[in-house]
Amino acid sequence: MEQGKMIMVIGSLNANPADREISRDNIRSVQLFGADKKAIEVPFFNSWGELGMSSMAVHPDDAMQLYFATSSEVFLFDLNKGTHENLQIPNLTDIHEISIIGEELWISNTKHDEIVSYNIRKKAVERRVDLSDFASSSAEDIENGEGVEVVDKFHCNLVFQGYDQHVYILVHHTSGRQLIKRIAQKFIKSQGNGGVVNIDTQRRYPLNFKAPHSVRCINDEYWVFDSGHFELKVFNKDWQWKKTIDTKGFGRGGEYSAATNRYYAGVSATRKRYLGLFPGGDAIPNMVQVVDAGAYKVIDTVAVPNVEQINNVYCLDTAVATKLLEL
Repeated sequence: MEQGKMIMVIGSLNANPADREISRDNIRSVQLFGADKKAIEVPFFNSWGELGMSSMAVHPDDAMQLYFATSSEVFLFDLNKGTHENLQIPNLTDIHEISIIGEELWISNTKHDEIVSYNIRKKAVERRVDLSDFASSSAEDIENGEGVEVVDKFHCNLVFQGYDQHVYILVHHTSGRQLIKRIAQKFIKSQGNGGVVNIDTQRRYPLNFKAPHSVRCINDEYWVFDSGHFELKVFNKDWQWKKTIDTKGFGRGGEYSAATNRYYAGVSATRKRYLGLFPGGDAIPNMVQVVDAGAYKVIDTVAVPNVEQINNVYCLDTAVATKLLEL
């Protein structure tokens, strides 16, 4: 970790009750890590959220103003004043990630298959985009297979700006049609047509992802977790594949440090019920993998205790981290 910085990891219980092994009381949803790799909990957030916290975004004008999201609410914290306010945005459920693009705070309202734009200057919701308007009418190849059910859903978990300045969504299903198959007496969501969609032009980029997360723009490339395949994939600006980095676990959440050319990648332990069904996942603990972005290689790891899944990872100035601990 570069001098004057700390890693912040946001985590929670597993979303599916069948995957949970620890109680909500034992979750430490916001934790900080310095050079010694020891976890420092931010006690203020221990009881926040039904499962824990979801994500964070920094106000573009002030590094001491942070937007934090649970699965259903978004708050603005002023760390210098030690205050916070609920943005009072209605009808949010299963928020995966929040992100700032210009003067808009974008919220992936995953449960409702919607993205929400909150104008940080006007302090009001500016747009609510129903993703069903982008759904394809084309059938998937296996829709007529035995034991297959079709559900209209994109499962968007991130809104981001591309190198071309267009706004994109990262989705589990680029067609907006989720397939559910019965495998080994269990219903398993088929997530092999994941990719990105340009919401300005409506162009789709099916990239054969399974449950993708966390697109990041790094060194004129797109880095994105192909989480269900237990891989971190690298693409050029035209979404042509370049590299694959094996994560051995479910990737979600990451931040790049230009000063060190390192990418801090959140990787969660593979859920036990998936170990026998999907190849590539190992029984690894929750961790942050430190990736040399020039060599495309994992060079170090940081163990993350006190959570069942990692939701997001950030690099913070030590001064900001100190203020969080004072809440």
